[in-house]
Amino acid sequence: MVSNEKHVAIIGGGVIGLSAALTATQHGYQVTVLDPIIEDHARGAGASWMAGGMLAPVTEAWFGEEARLSLDIAALKAWPAFARNISIIAQRELAINTTGTLQIALDIDDARELERIRNFQNSVGLKAHALSRDELLDLEPLLSPNVVGGSLISTDLSVDNRSLVLTLKSACEKVGIHFVSKRVTEIQSKGNRVHQVVTTDERLDIDELVIAAGAWSSEVVEMLQLRNPGSIPTIRPIKGEILRLRSGITAIKHTLRAHVHGFQVYLVPRAHGEIVVGATQFERGFDARPTAGGVYELLRDSRELLPYISEMEFLEAGVGLRPGSPDNAPIIDRIPGVENVILATGHYRNGILLTSIAGEVVAALLAHSEPPADAEFVSLARFSGVAQ
Repeated sequence: MVSNEKHVAIIGGGVIGLSAALTATQHGYQVTVLDPIIEDHARGAGASWMAGGMLAPVTEAWFGEEARLSLDIAALKAWPAFARNISIIAQRELAINTTGTLQIALDIDDARELERIRNFQNSVGLKAHALSRDELLDLEPLLSPNVVGGSLISTDLSVDNRSLVLTLKSACEKVGIHFVSKRVTEIQSKGNRVHQVVTTDERLDIDELVIAAGAWSSEVVEMLQLRNPGSIPTIRPIKGEILRLRSGITAIKHTLRAHVHGFQVYLVPRAHGEIVVGATQFERGFDARPTAGGVYELLRDSRELLPYISEMEFLEAGVGLRPGSPDNAPIIDRIPGVENVILATGHYRNGILLTSIAGEVVAALLAHSEPPADAEFVSLARFSGVAQ
């Protein structure tokens, strides 16, 4: 590692901010991460702590979003090496669930929609293998006998998002990254350069700033007092409710993603008999309260898919606020009009997936070097210059 006297401040201690911090440190920068809940992510509604943890470029692929597939697939390919790297540094194992994903339909209409999605997935070079009802039940015996068909996507994996957060934080601590568990209240500039970040009780002199504050990123950008604030698209919070359940047996091995009479639900297995169930999707600002209706819908649809849900212990109902850009695609780029500020946000559904390469994109921007392949898909250049 080459020593570098430059001090980089990263606002945001979710998986994107932490991966950027670790990579920047490995490139020789001195790094400080500022986040008021960095010592206890469970106190907040950040997307990293409340995510499903799916590494799923195939099942997240959608009509009209083909251009981003290469970036998502590159991120998935980078995940094994990324997980090994942070596990070695942190001295704690981060395991990837490589069992794969099942997409499932419970009635004929949902089966037709799933066939349409499968045809699209295969048409863009992805691999989705059709499964009969009996084949589904062979793979997951506790599924409802009412399932009518499905798809196997063996390449779509998952990781325990909370283990990822803790492993990344531990790795950052091992390499000497400084954490400040305070909210940033002010950003000071001289000319077209930021030179100081102010919290409730201290001032940090910095050379580079990375804004990776998830759904709160636009609030931080406002502190820059840009001459042309409309040139930066607005990041909005997208509310997603999740449930966490547990039983004494391993109820499912695969990630399950289903259409249940027109509604979507996913179930992601965790160690020790846990399952994460999600996720509703609303645009309700920064409201981070789970609703009775959302919990009901998730339990209703997951139980119809997996009747054993009724026997499981109810551990948690929570809300994560996903950061959404105008086109629901991530932004990792330098902010125009200020020399030393990078924006890394807007990852929406794919923040966990893109964690494996986000740090390298940020490090390339810090060094003013060539970014990794496919990084043009996260550039601000794709926007017209008007916030939406």
